[in-house]
This record gives sequence, structure tokens and C-alpha cells, in this order.
Amino acid sequence: MSKSDDLLTSTTAIVPGIEELTGEASAVKLRTRLNLGERMVGPVAGVACLVVILILLTSGSYLSTIFEDILIFAIAAMGIDFLGGFGGLITLGQAGFLGVGAYGVAIAEEHGFTAWAAIGISVAVLLGLAALTGVVAVRVSGITFVIVTLAIGQIFWGLTYQWTSLTSGDNGISLLSAPSIGPWSLSNTMPLWVTTFIVFVVIMGLLLLMVRSPFGLSLRGMKNNEPRLRALGYRTGIQRYIGYVIASFVAGLAGILYIFSNHLVSPASLTFSQDGFLVLMVIMGGLGTIWGPVIGAVIVVMFQQEVSTYISRWETVMGIVFIAAVIFTPGGIADLLRKGQLVVHRLIVTMRHDGGSPLAVATASADGLGGAARSLDSDGPKGSPPQSTGDRPTTDETAGRVQQ
Repeated sequence: MSKSDDLLTSTTAIVPGIEELTGEASAVKLRTRLNLGERMVGPVAGVACLVVILILLTSGSYLSTIFEDILIFAIAAMGIDFLGGFGGLITLGQAGFLGVGAYGVAIAEEHGFTAWAAIGISVAVLLGLAALTGVVAVRVSGITFVIVTLAIGQIFWGLTYQWTSLTSGDNGISLLSAPSIGPWSLSNTMPLWVTTFIVFVVIMGLLLLMVRSPFGLSLRGMKNNEPRLRALGYRTGIQRYIGYVIASFVAGLAGILYIFSNHLVSPASLTFSQDGFLVLMVIMGGLGTIWGPVIGAVIVVMFQQEVSTYISRWETVMGIVFIAAVIFTPGGIADLLRKGQLVVHRLIVTMRHDGGSPLAVATASADGLGGAARSLDSDGPKGSPPQSTGDRPTTDETAGRVQQ
């Protein structure tokens, strides 16, 4: 293998997606620095978005209420993304567990328990129901799993609607009191907003850690090739069961925040349409990202809260937007952002290598948008060092030599 081939191989390993680069060692070091710098773009952008959300939450304006709803529904949607995006099991029962968390607090308070005790009871009921229903749900996969989880969610909805002696039926149950620690009480809006933000950040961080843990890797392996993972000795049924319990528990935590935010829970919170909205958040944001559903939650909640005030058929408009998103960005907005970052990366590498040549930049842009990274040095073989204009004969000089 020649030196140019060795250098090309090492450069491709350093900058994934770039197929043809020059053979200069300084260019390799430059691209290494760029790659390391670009790795920080995502975390820095994420922290910046969290800071913006926190500022909007604590602004005391109408946007504070909207972003509180966004964070609550984003938590439930992240549970769907965790199980579906990494385990390959899309659940349609998240709204049911969201309602269980909310009803658990409200019913416990109605029976004389304090706010903190009601939260503990709600968490215990959540874990019990998730563990019980998970035994049935994880026995199947694919579309059958979707149907089973949908049936579980509808059972919860039917109980809340028909068991009027416990849930007050269609009238719902109002919240009686909120937990407090000294002056920090969730009955006040500002502590509630900050608490919701903290819970959101903690749950997102834990889910991101889990998907990068050995358990998360086993979920990915189960999604890609479950028979092979089973042949390696993994008990995939237990992996699927744990993932289901985690996703359901996350939805229940969102329900606990929901009751403190809205002070009322009714069967409308557990309907099938609510499950549909949560799935829309995941698909529009980006499946298999954890943070993508947050973007989807922003879009869906904005349609519910803002667009609905101006357009009576806002659901039709949202459906059109959803269809367009599926057609043009099948990977969701998160995938579109990743592609944009890759295009910017190629532009930076090209401008550093070719001195910012407009032709080179335009070529890199076309290659990036087309989904392929090709060599911008068309005057020499692939992987060869660039030749300066002074070392290369012009067309007139070549013609003169031929005539001679």
C-alpha cells in the first residue's frame, strides 16, 4: 500500500463521510482539530437551548405556561423514543401511564394523604402497573406490540371514564394541595416551572446515559438483530421488559407534573388522540435521538396553543405539516440538523484546504446536499497533493508543444 493510500485511510477515519482528501500531513492535523471542535457543537447548542428555555420559563409571560406544557409532554415523548428508537418497540400506551401518574396523586389526596405521600403512592402504582402490563406487552413485538400497548392505554381510559366512584368520571378530579419544602412550594408558579425544568433535564440526562450504557447497546442490538443477540446469550425478553417499564415510568412522572401544572385531570388526558400527539412529537423530532422529541413537542404544542387560536382546522394543517416532514425528512428534524452540520463541516474543510475558493465552496455545497463527499481537486489523481497553478502547464502551452 502506498503512502498516499495510507494517508487517505487515516484521513477517512479522522473525518467520517469525507472520501477524498489531499495528502498533506498538515491538512490531516487541521481536520483533526476541526473534528474535535465540531464534537462540541451539539453539547454547546443543547446547553444554549436549555438556557433559553429556562429564561422563557422564568419570564412570567404566557410563553412560560406554553413551555411548561412542552417540557411535560416532551418527557412522555422521550419515553416513547427510548423504547421505540433504540429498542424498536413503539408504544401507544404512554398517555395511559401519564394519566395514571396524574390520577394517582389526585385520588390519593382525595383520600386524605398529604401531597408528598400522594406522590409516593402514585410512583408505587406506576411501577406496579408498568411491571404488570409489561409481562403481557413484551411477549410480542412489531405491530402486535403496538396493538397491545394501545389496548392497555384504552383499558386505563375506560377505567377512568367508567369508574366514577373513584375517578369522578368525565368530570375529573381537581388537585387539593401541592408539595412544598419550606418556602419552595409547587403551588406557586415559579417554583413549579423551575422544578419541571429540573425534572426534564434529569430525565433527559438519565435516558442519554442509559442509551450509551451496555443496557442501551443491548436494546440497539435487539432492534437490529434480536435472534443474533439471543444467540450471544442475551435474555432479550428481560431487556425488552426493563425498557418497557422505564418508558412507562417516565410517562407517569410526566403525569405527576401534569396534575400540578393543570390542577385537574380527566379521561381526556388518556384518549387515543393524546397518544397520537405524543407519537407525532417523536416522529417529527427524530426517532432514536432522545432530544429530538423535544423539538417535536415544541411544534405540536405550538399548534395546539397558538395556531388553534387563528385557524379552526389546525389539526388538518398539522397533518399536512406532518406528511411533508415524513416525505422530505424521514429521519425527523434532528436528522435534518445533522445533515446541515455535515454540510457546514465539508464547507469548513474545503475552505481551509483550498483557501476559500468560491468554486471549491460551491462544489462542496453541491456534494454535501447531494449526500456524497467527493474530491475537489479535479486536476490530479485521488489522494494526490494539489499542484499550484505555476507548476501546471496551461492549455496554450500544451497546444504549443503539440504543434512543435
